[in-house]
Amino acid sequence: MTLPHGYSLRHPTEADLPAAQAVLDASESHDAGEARTHEHELATEWRSEDSHPDTDWWVIVAPGGVVAGVAWMWPDTAGEVTADHYVHPEHRGFGLGEALLATIEARAVQLPARSPDGAVRNLVLWCNEGDSGRRTVMTARGFAPVRQFYEMEIDLRGDLPPAPRLESIEVRAFRPGVDDRRVWEADLDAFAEHFLFEPRSYEEWRLHHLEAPDSDPTLWWLAWDGDELAGYVISTEGAHGAEIGDLAVRKPWRGRGIGRALLVASFDTLRERGQVVARLFVDAQNVTKAVRVYEAAGMHVSRRFDAMQKPLA
Repeated sequence: MTLPHGYSLRHPTEADLPAAQAVLDASESHDAGEARTHEHELATEWRSEDSHPDTDWWVIVAPGGVVAGVAWMWPDTAGEVTADHYVHPEHRGFGLGEALLATIEARAVQLPARSPDGAVRNLVLWCNEGDSGRRTVMTARGFAPVRQFYEMEIDLRGDLPPAPRLESIEVRAFRPGVDDRRVWEADLDAFAEHFLFEPRSYEEWRLHHLEAPDSDPTLWWLAWDGDELAGYVISTEGAHGAEIGDLAVRKPWRGRGIGRALLVASFDTLRERGQVVARLFVDAQNVTKAVRVYEAAGMHVSRRFDAMQKPLA
């Protein structure tokens, strides 16, 4: 698509990351009232082993050299190509979102299929329920909602739910250098059935959880059944609230209140650190019925998102 006069599209350099992150923050502030802590900050995502900024990342530069839009995509995940794009609120209404979508689609059909049978793939992006402009553009380009995600939150200044009594389960703090690989293995096991799941190497897991700029393992809690790791929770502090990044309970231990116990432990710790709100993102059709667990722990839905899907030629 042709960009407005003075705008240009190119692949970013590492020096563009702060400006690109500022586009994300401005978009979140505009659409949600404040910037949110993203699960994968661009600086961390840039270092991912599956990240290819020279071919699969783009920025739109406005007149004067200001970054006005950013987009990136991930490789095919068992038949699904996922991507995301943002346009700074001050530069919306000029067709920049359409240009980024067209660029993503053109690149997506070039990616080699990684699904076992090389079947027809889908392109998946996300759309905030309240972003009617983005939804209109995506619908016009052939995207349709296939799955809903929630942002859920809890006010940590109020009464927190009591932790359930657990039989034979001990909830204790994460031990850096001792529990690392056990948590990674539990991650692979617990999330194997989830939508868009892609197994990650241990090094990739460390990059996003132990080496990320906001990583704080003193906020992690693990649930043990003897020598077996039954589940874990990973949270981070943020200027606009804490984020529960991962909460997982392995299949043999589900339905026993472990997820709620881990959440309560995390809430207590975050409140002690001075955090006033905690948030998480969840697949509303999660096979583990996670939404019910979070509601039982006192959380409520604050925002809704759709996974928007389009078949690739």
